[in-house]
Amino acid sequence: MQYSSILLIVSLAFVKGADVDKKFLFMDSALNSADFPVVGDLLIPELLKQLGLDTLYSLVNKAGLTATLSGTGPFTLFAPTNDALSNLPAWVKKAVSNVTILADVLEYHVLAGSVKSSALANELLVDTVLPGKKLRINLYDKQGTTVATAQCAPIDLSRVDQAATNGIVHVLNGVMLPPAGNIVQVLVECPKFTTLVTAVKAAGLVNALSSDGPFTLFAPTDKAFKKLPPQVLDNLLKNVTALTRVLEYHVVAGTFCSAGLFNSDVPTLAKDTVKIEINGGKVTVNNARVLVADGSVTNGVVHAIDQVLLPPNLVG
Repeated sequence: MQYSSILLIVSLAFVKGADVDKKFLFMDSALNSADFPVVGDLLIPELLKQLGLDTLYSLVNKAGLTATLSGTGPFTLFAPTNDALSNLPAWVKKAVSNVTILADVLEYHVLAGSVKSSALANELLVDTVLPGKKLRINLYDKQGTTVATAQCAPIDLSRVDQAATNGIVHVLNGVMLPPAGNIVQVLVECPKFTTLVTAVKAAGLVNALSSDGPFTLFAPTDKAFKKLPPQVLDNLLKNVTALTRVLEYHVVAGTFCSAGLFNSDVPTLAKDTVKIEINGGKVTVNNARVLVADGSVTNGVVHAIDQVLLPPNLVG
């Protein structure tokens, strides 16, 4: 896939393994797990089979985590469906064929303690059992329908709070990938965003986009910048005020995963709005197409786009 390398860098944490730990920045907030009454009579691995999550059950065995998830716990497992796992890109499947990487990815889906769905809140950061790694919960009101995500993987709200004797399972319609760092760290690591990184540095926005946020960044690729009319980028790089406004026009306060997007006008940090449109499963922002959605970062989310967004009445 043409833009799989974007996803590869965005998910650098698990493909590089333990050496990447030094790159992570995390917030201090964590979920204090509430006690959950035991209703089921199966341990978590056996519950996975009862729920029809056969692929995950097999991967848990392959990763050597069956004994752990059969322990006293309690644990909370965000459990990807068979379809979610089978639909992973080929490069992800290849990466998780390494048992160590597979174990890291699966541990990123496990919380210590039994955490009910009612305890989940928007922008909540939760410690996972993968040391030092947190996942982000988001809740959206999508035109009257509640949508919930864990690190942008949609939670199946019809199959939450599935009780085992040693914890609970929430079913996911996606797979969570551990983030490689904050927005700036991810952009710097990815060769598809070299021009954007140059612009962020020139505008003095490194610290802002490295902060806790959270933010949603619609990130133009290098090819997107090349579509600009001649001299426009050079002029912007010479005019910090105009450049800052353009970059802030790509940033929305809060974490907006693709599952939470719908046709609407969304305010940006530049005080102007961008138009989100979804047609046939494809997402556009103004006239820019989202190439890769839900890039995993510690302080929000990154969506790669194929055009630079220019705010109205831009002078510079």
